[in-house]
Amino acid sequence: MNYDFSVGFWRKRAVKAALDRRDDSQTWGGHSLRKFPSDALAIQKLLCRCRPQVVVELGTQYGGSALFVSSFAAIAGINAIVSVDLDDLEKPKIPIATFITGDSGALETVAKVKALVGSRTCSVIVDANHHAEFVDKELTHYAPLVSPGQALIMEDTHVDVLNFRKFREHGGPLRSIAKYMPQHPELELTTDIEPYLTTNFFGYWVRKK
Repeated sequence: MNYDFSVGFWRKRAVKAALDRRDDSQTWGGHSLRKFPSDALAIQKLLCRCRPQVVVELGTQYGGSALFVSSFAAIAGINAIVSVDLDDLEKPKIPIATFITGDSGALETVAKVKALVGSRTCSVIVDANHHAEFVDKELTHYAPLVSPGQALIMEDTHVDVLNFRKFREHGGPLRSIAKYMPQHPELELTTDIEPYLTTNFFGYWVRKK
């Protein structure tokens, strides 16, 4: 399947203005949450719809995102969060969360995550190293963990859409999505989740049941 990953000028301009205002620098429960409020609500909407038993998060940072997911976990049927980050930063205490310090692209880390997920239904949020070469590895390792009817959320594709200098030569998450998804028609792009103001352009996918 071929996808059109183009974004109009005015939408790009609106997202750039929101970034300039630092609308992606929020807090949740006093902990840093590096997301647009609109994306946070979109993630909540999709996970509440999919109702995974486990959410795997690649890219913990200070734990604000894991804390956010835990805040609606009970109503979404989520009973575990597995969050991976290369840096061992101070994080909030979240009873249902297991934090793994390690390279999310390393086979040792992948094995730990798979063991923690087990046979439970799983959705995956990809928000670690945004360089395309690294995201390619994450998709190879973690996209198969996404259960039928569950979500694969790819964050920060805006670095490609807005042509960030750091990603111009080798690309970011959107370049990985554009390469991976045509080969995996079992994953479908949602049509009613992505907000107008987003850093996750074309980032909300669901595996067919």
